[in-house]
Amino acid sequence: MTILSRRSRRSSRSRRSPRLSAAIPTTALAVATAVVSSLITVGVLAPSAAADPRISPDGCEQIGATDAVRCTAYSEVMDRDIAVLVRPSLTENNPDVATFLDGANNSGSNGWLSTIKMHDEFPDEDKTLVFPVMDSWTWTQDYDTEDTEKKVQFDTFISEELPDWLESTFDIPDGGRGITGIAGLSSGAYGAMNIAAKNPENYNAVWALSGLYDPGMPLQRFVVDNTSTERSEYGVSPWDSEESVAENNPSLRLGDMDMPVLVNAASGIPNVNNLGPDPVAVVTEGGPYEFGSMVFTREMQARTMLLGKSNFHYEYDIIGAHDWDTWIRAALDGGAADRFFGNMDGDGASGTGGSGSGSTSGSSVSSAPGASS
Repeated sequence: MTILSRRSRRSSRSRRSPRLSAAIPTTALAVATAVVSSLITVGVLAPSAAADPRISPDGCEQIGATDAVRCTAYSEVMDRDIAVLVRPSLTENNPDVATFLDGANNSGSNGWLSTIKMHDEFPDEDKTLVFPVMDSWTWTQDYDTEDTEKKVQFDTFISEELPDWLESTFDIPDGGRGITGIAGLSSGAYGAMNIAAKNPENYNAVWALSGLYDPGMPLQRFVVDNTSTERSEYGVSPWDSEESVAENNPSLRLGDMDMPVLVNAASGIPNVNNLGPDPVAVVTEGGPYEFGSMVFTREMQARTMLLGKSNFHYEYDIIGAHDWDTWIRAALDGGAADRFFGNMDGDGASGTGGSGSGSTSGSSVSSAPGASS
């Protein structure tokens, strides 16, 4: 069985032209995905001898044969350099910025660029595409404790220092404040929602995939505490007090968010046509994780309905585990990336679209495509 080429199936917004091949065997697609996943390392993003990128500020290195560059941004609050991957806008003095936050286990890269390849999929999107590389399992948080080997203050870095750096390094007017869309997947979905909820004046669109949004709930709090303690290099939770938890609970600030917000989640049922390089992990971990994310997303949907927030739009995929296959299909096959960019441009109030779309009081819902076959 075959599936149509992704670019030939979805409507054209600003992507490159469709590939010559109209069909790809499912097994070949699974193998290709496995190879791509195995290459999510810093080495993939090494400089290349290809033609120079359009813009490459001092200290930045070209990523492969693309216009994207790998830079280091000094964080004053953390007193260290942070890697930032950037695909500059197509025009000068362009204030439009789209920032993409990766999941917790980022392997020193940013999967939005290395796996979804947003810079290649949308070569004509005239925005600066920004892909920060944060420490793994830190949840885009400002840690309360200072008893770590390195300071962890990624909330402040993303919301305050990154715009300043973009302005000084890429000449982006005011660093894109007020004209920036922020997106995130997995733990990055929480980070994107949390940062936008606390700084709504700085962001004109939000896109969150497979996240949790209410650390005040015991299970969601446990997920953050446990993963940051057991899997990060720091071995501690970001928060020392309940006040900090409340301060970083976006579900308590949903009423402050008036920009269009697009939220994706899947059922947790793995796509058997593409289980990636580690099928066991996809089934035993990715399935339950994504089911939990769907439950957490439904909770937030109920909150926005009660608040009468018509700017929130939810899309649910009947097939999908907590893995790159799910996020690629949502972003590209399902057209969520197009809707996110359209929301930034003011094309739609809530990013509605997709098959089976409908509305409910205070939010809108649509069903994203199921697994390809």
